[in-house]
Amino acid sequence: MSREFDSKIYSMRNLSETMFSVLKRKYGENLRARKYRNQVKEVKFKVILHNLDRFVKTVFLVWMRISTEPVFT
Repeated sequence: MSREFDSKIYSMRNLSETMFSVLKRKYGENLRARKYRNQVKEVKFKVILHNLDRFVKTVFLVWMRISTEPVFT
């Protein structure tokens, strides 16, 4: 089994689990659609909405020239 285990691929699991956690906290873990096809569309819509939200926040921070770095005094 150790020959088949790829640590680079396994380390990506943490990123995907974090993303799913963010989506569930932000938009809820329940889906309203009944059909599988519509459930897939709903999940895709939530991902697109999340990406759009992140993009708008980033553009706003750059436009306002707000730094996200901590201020050292």
